[in-house]
Amino acid sequence: MTKACKVLCAALALAILAGLTGCAAAAAPSAAQSEQTVTVSAVGTVRLTPDRAAVSFGVTSREDTAALAQSKNAEAVDRVIGVLTDRGIEEKSIRTANYYLYPQYDWSETGEQRIIGYVAATTLTVSDQELAGLGTLLSVCVEAGVNQIENVSFLCSGYDEAYRQALAQAVEAARDKADALARAAGRTLGEPITLLEGWQDISARYGVTTGMAFSAAEAAMDTAAPAFQPGETEIQANVTVTYRMG
Repeated sequence: MTKACKVLCAALALAILAGLTGCAAAAAPSAAQSEQTVTVSAVGTVRLTPDRAAVSFGVTSREDTAALAQSKNAEAVDRVIGVLTDRGIEEKSIRTANYYLYPQYDWSETGEQRIIGYVAATTLTVSDQELAGLGTLLSVCVEAGVNQIENVSFLCSGYDEAYRQALAQAVEAARDKADALARAAGRTLGEPITLLEGWQDISARYGVTTGMAFSAAEAAMDTAAPAFQPGETEIQANVTVTYRMG
């Protein structure tokens, strides 16, 4: 055999060996491919009765001039704040949410307008109040000058603990579902690989608002303490878990 033939044979042998090695590598499954998993999602729910509240109410004053409307409104707001602080409500729980001062117009049949007065309006928000005394609180505020109650928000002081309980329920439910799937496939359930928390609805922590409004006339007619029934709030936790299967 000539030298050239020997070189050619050696090159062909190396090419065949490389091809066989590549095929073997392609045929061998990776660790991720050989690992069998099951992924499930589950929800845990805990019901909780709100025990705290926040309320937004307003003082609206109407007068012939802007200065007089503003002055009258400030006096009424000061009386309301005085009532709140006298009842032991801390200043950090009282917030001025909105303040407006605007003219009132009278439109003639010809389309002309003229100013007939001014309106000053202040909205106060009182937060973190015991639900049990909320009706009485609103009544004394109306007597002090509040003539618009906008809304009441119910809150759960035990939200965080309830949410942790819901999370534990969701994880337990996820394992039950995954175990049922694994058994149905003739497999055994292993340890969790990933555990993801889903979207969290935090409205029960920061306020579940209920519609409630009194006009100035309604507030003046009846200052009896209203009764509130907050009902129960559902606190849910969502999880997605991936398990190994044996």
